[in-house]
Amino acid sequence: MVLGLIIFAGVLAGVAWQLYHYPGGWAYAFSPMHADARKSWWAARSAARAWARSATQGEEQAREAVDSVEKDREERLRRLEQRIASLNLPGRGERVDALGELVLFRHVLLVQSASGTRSIALAGMEIRFELGQKNYSVYCTDADGYPYRAKYPHSPSSPEGGEQLFDEDQVRDFAVTIQNSVAQENLFRARLPHQLKAVESKREEVLADTSELDAARERLQKLRQRNRTDPRGEAVEARVEEASRDWERLTGRVPPR
Repeated sequence: MVLGLIIFAGVLAGVAWQLYHYPGGWAYAFSPMHADARKSWWAARSAARAWARSATQGEEQAREAVDSVEKDREERLRRLEQRIASLNLPGRGERVDALGELVLFRHVLLVQSASGTRSIALAGMEIRFELGQKNYSVYCTDADGYPYRAKYPHSPSSPEGGEQLFDEDQVRDFAVTIQNSVAQENLFRARLPHQLKAVESKREEVLADTSELDAARERLQKLRQRNRTDPRGEAVEARVEEASRDWERLTGRVPPR
């Protein structure tokens, strides 16, 4: 039953399709007498559609090429602008190490004390380690000459004291790590003007160079113009117009394109 309904629906759809594409009545759509007319009209219509499809596909490919060049250019500019921003405002940078209340980042030393949290720029910082009776001390003096003392207890303050104790080598190694990061930051700052100038120059170069984009746009424009004036397109269009008029004269109805 279901299969029969499916077959019947398919037959109805086929009949409707035939009547729609060959308007004028049952005889014009199905009669062998008008088979040549139907064939002539369909061949002209198919040739016109094939030409239009080919032209459209070519233009779409050229348009996609333009879009691809534009996207690549915008992506290059975006990366360069991000690089410029990161050079101008490098922020903390990645985390390097931490010990006690000090957290070392690529560009700053973060102090997390009972009084609050603050950042000290590494550029120009001086680091000094001192051994005390109860604490190891790491003195961090910023570029303006303001020191900060980070304490690392190595002896308990009381027999029942539960504070964290630190090993001397552990604190000394951390101080050396900070010194190395300061040296790297000083080098980064010294090279920064040259790096910034180079990246900004590259950005201006990318902005000024539109040759690849211009060439892609020109190819698209030429292809569109060629398709509009191509004699093959004019020929298939003339053929389908003539076949459409022939069908209209025969049936009194204009067939769908």
